[in-house]
Amino acid sequence: MRAVVDDVVLVDDADLIDCMRLAVQTLGLLLEPAGAAGLAAIRTADVSGDRIATILTGSNVRPDVLADVLRTPPGRGS
Repeated sequence: MRAVVDDVVLVDDADLIDCMRLAVQTLGLLLEPAGAAGLAAIRTADVSGDRIATILTGSNVRPDVLADVLRTPPGRGS
């Protein structure tokens, strides 16, 4: 992993949920929490570079988490 990874960024659960909301409302993509981790890292950390990419994956979301994601606009918390 050291050969291909430049940095590792930790994000908290609230940032994951917020980025799930962002993806649903702006991209029309339903992501599972782990699938939103890269987006949350880009959004919350000081990530620099000419090009930044992340993979957005999954739609395996528990019904209670999905209800929370759809209830609140991005940036408003849960």
